[in-house]
Amino acid sequence: MEALLRIGVQWLHVTAGVLWIGGGVYTILVQLPALLAVAPAARGPAMAQLAPRQLRYIFRVAEITIATGLLNLFVGGRAAELTRLDTRWSWGILAGILLAVGIYGFSRGRLAPWVFRMLALGPKAAGGDTAAAAEAGALLGQIRRFGYIQIVVGALILLAMVTARFS
Repeated sequence: MEALLRIGVQWLHVTAGVLWIGGGVYTILVQLPALLAVAPAARGPAMAQLAPRQLRYIFRVAEITIATGLLNLFVGGRAAELTRLDTRWSWGILAGILLAVGIYGFSRGRLAPWVFRMLALGPKAAGGDTAAAAEAGALLGQIRRFGYIQIVVGALILLAMVTARFS
């Protein structure tokens, strides 16, 4: 039974991690360019429906990834190894935890407010407010840059987890 629990937690952790990082990649490389290709009059309503759902999705799978990763330490019986930091495994796991929690915290603290501010500016920008359009454009640039940073951090997390797994 213990082995099944460990396998289940690992499977859920890896699946949630793939959905988290994959969701970010999809958003930045597919969804955002497609939305920007849509006429501005249609873009606002589409983004108003899509962005809050996308944020909820990303936050939930991130939370599941982090929670199951931490649970995996205890179910796998290796949590005590993190206190020593004397193996590649412990350094890989610690790096993965710090990067995952950091990118999640930044997403919650900065990305979500940028997205909601951009959504609030959308109708003003569509109505001809040049200041709102300029601010929305700047926010879009920040969101895009953060998306690319998230992809790089996701790759670093993956590298850390593979290093830990094969240590």
